[in-house]
Amino acid sequence: MWIAVKPQKVETGNMQILNDLAVIPIVVNAGAALLPAILAGAASFAALLFKPKELMRACAAHPGRVVIVLAVVGVLTALVMFWPAPKAGVSSARRAVPAVDAATGSGMMNIDWTRVALARIAAGNQTPAAVQPAASVPSTGTAKAFVYRGGAERLGSMGGEIEGKLQLAWNYHPRWTDNGVETEDRDAMILASPAIHGDKIYAASCTLDPPESFGAIFCLDAATGEQVWTVDTADGEPFKGFFSSPAISADGRYLVIGQGLHPDSNCRLICIETATGKVHWTFQVPLHIESSPWIDGDMVHVGAGAIEDVKTKLPLGHPGFVFAVRLSDGKEAWRFDVNDPESSPVYHDGVLYIGSGFNGKAVVALKTPQQAGQKAEQLWKSDAPYPVTGAVTFTDEAVFAGGGNGDFVFRDPNPAGVVMALHPADGKLIWKADLPDAVLGAVAASKHLICPVANGQVMALSRSTGEKIWATAVNGSAPVLAAPAVTEKEVFAVSQNGYLARFNLETGEQTERIYINSEEKPGEQGLSISSPLVVGGRLIVGSETGGLRCYVGGGVK
Repeated sequence: MWIAVKPQKVETGNMQILNDLAVIPIVVNAGAALLPAILAGAASFAALLFKPKELMRACAAHPGRVVIVLAVVGVLTALVMFWPAPKAGVSSARRAVPAVDAATGSGMMNIDWTRVALARIAAGNQTPAAVQPAASVPSTGTAKAFVYRGGAERLGSMGGEIEGKLQLAWNYHPRWTDNGVETEDRDAMILASPAIHGDKIYAASCTLDPPESFGAIFCLDAATGEQVWTVDTADGEPFKGFFSSPAISADGRYLVIGQGLHPDSNCRLICIETATGKVHWTFQVPLHIESSPWIDGDMVHVGAGAIEDVKTKLPLGHPGFVFAVRLSDGKEAWRFDVNDPESSPVYHDGVLYIGSGFNGKAVVALKTPQQAGQKAEQLWKSDAPYPVTGAVTFTDEAVFAGGGNGDFVFRDPNPAGVVMALHPADGKLIWKADLPDAVLGAVAASKHLICPVANGQVMALSRSTGEKIWATAVNGSAPVLAAPAVTEKEVFAVSQNGYLARFNLETGEQTERIYINSEEKPGEQGLSISSPLVVGGRLIVGSETGGLRCYVGGGVK
């Protein structure tokens, strides 16, 4: 997924990165003295000046605290000027990434003092989220692993209807740790879809700090939204932002998730012990892992997507591959080259089905090794008119896949999309439905196929023919990029600009719409792309600025 962070362009070789001239790093050599300290104080003040919107908002809310913060910075700068340099620098693992000076070999730290100052201001102005009386959340009661959207049909629903108007039960904002102090990260976005096992919710976040991103994985009590644990580093290295959604092993012991956004390289597949939040293992690849893993027994299957040139869409390195590692120890079992497999795979009876994105434009079926020493083999490959980057959906009668000529950030000037039904055994086309825009989220295989369409509609298609049954917009023409959640009676879908809507499954009539971004900080980047999850009469959904939210029924429609 390409993440655009408003709207300046920086050319780096063949790659064009959209950036935001808002972060001024201060470079401090741990062994230096006078000059770096002076630069630190001056740059801290300059950083605030170069973020006028945040400075004005902070001043308006708490003018006294801004003065105090700036005064403290000034005092600290004066102290540093005359204080002996420490033997070792201490900084937040999230915000300061260790580097090495090639000339001296000394450690260096990049710190965004604006974020530190504003975090301190915001920390004193937090109000508890509106929490309804706690209710028991039924266990998923499944012996299978929890995978993206809850299973091969990608319904995003684990049972139970939501009766009455949606009401906010709890609201969680991801946190990061600075010198042992936890602070809410109000810049953190929830791009991934949440997962559930028993009475715990698992999710991941992404904070943009151009040209980098940072992420955290967290576990919450499903009934109350209280944090059980959060983790944002492995081996002292901060996590990169998460687009991939977490999967939970059948016994509930492990969480597995991919790391990185579209421009990222050298990302890792991460396995977490769910009881403690301890990192069990990590497995590094040269690319990024936006694909959401599929766990089957002791095997984890996932795709590593290509890094393409923004203009040409041609790969800047390896074109991509699918691979599998053992859940128990993180050791690689096999890998197979597939162009840009950012799609989330589905696994059934020894066969892995996955979409091939840019420079691939296909759905691929791989026969997976059943014994040590064997290699994966391509069973079939079915061409598509457009890249297939969304999750593949599997039923006994067909493999369903959506595609289109846009992505999560860039719209094609001549938009077009497709949904295809393929024979699982040989990949032969059963039917193909042309759509007015791209289908980037997973297609849910309920009574009808429920498709998110980038023209702003949720569309229901016949499972047997692909004919349109109904099409209804969530919020005007705002793109619908996230996969919908489908119960036996209703459909829940999110628009890119932060609206959650519910529909009647039979008629497509929209019955309710609410805003899930923060009212104090509306979404500006169109990155409400987390897919909702319905379980036990509750709906869990992430947002761009509103954190992870839980809604329950009870109000009058």
